[in-house]
Amino acid sequence: MAQTLAAPIPGIHYFCDHRCWRCKLSDRCGVFGRWMASEERQRAAKGGPTARVASALAVSLQVTMEDASVMLSSGTMAGASIKNGSRSDAAPFPPDDRADRAMRDSLVIHGSDYARASWAVLRGLHVILSRRGDAPSIDAAERLEEMCVTIASKVFRAISSALDPDFDPADDQSDANGSAKVALLLIEESRQAWLVLMQPGRAAADGAPARFVSSLDALETELLRRFPRARDFKRPGFDRPGHKP
Repeated sequence: MAQTLAAPIPGIHYFCDHRCWRCKLSDRCGVFGRWMASEERQRAAKGGPTARVASALAVSLQVTMEDASVMLSSGTMAGASIKNGSRSDAAPFPPDDRADRAMRDSLVIHGSDYARASWAVLRGLHVILSRRGDAPSIDAAERLEEMCVTIASKVFRAISSALDPDFDPADDQSDANGSAKVALLLIEESRQAWLVLMQPGRAAADGAPARFVSSLDALETELLRRFPRARDFKRPGFDRPGHKP
C-alpha cells in the first residue's frame, strides 16, 4: 500500500530558523526540497554552519518572493499579519527608510554585536574542540554558530516591522511578534548551548561563554519589553494547541 505523503504547510518557512537539517517538519515545507537540490546548498557544503544557514535562507527568500508574486497577480494583498496559518505580507524586506531606522535601533545594534563577537569566538573554538574530540562541546558550538547571525536578523526584522505605520501592538499575529518569537527561541537554545561549554572540564575561550550568556539575557529582556506578546504568536506548522516550542 502506497504511503500517503503529509500535505505541505502553507507559510511554514516564514517564521522558522532556516536550519532545514534540524527541522522535524522539513518534509512538509516547500523550501526544504528545493534547498536540498540547490546550488546554494552545494556551494555552502564546506563553508561551515553559518554558510549552511545562509544557503537555506537564500532559498527561503526565493520561495517568499514567488509567494509575493502570486499574491500580487491575484490581487491578494493585506497587512503584515498571519491569519488562518498563512502570512498575508510576503515581502521579505522593509522599505529603505525603515531599514535605516531599524539599523540605528539599540536592540538591533545589540543583536549585531552579539553575532559578530560570538561568531569570531566560535570560529576560533572550532579547531580546539575538534582536537579534543568532545562531541557535546562540538555540537553546542556548531549550533551556536548556526544561530548567531539568525538571532541578529530576526531582531532586525522585528524592529523594522514594528516601525510599519500599520503595526498594531495588540495583534498577536503581527510580523514583528513572529520575528521576535523566533529570536527568543534561538536566544534560549543559544543560552543552553553556551552553558554546555561552561560545564566543568569544558572551560573554553577565557570566560567568553559567560559573557555571551549575559548578553543573551539582556537581549531577551529588552525583546520581551518591546514585544510582550511575542510568545503568544502562533507559527504556521510549529505552534499548535498544547504544543510547547
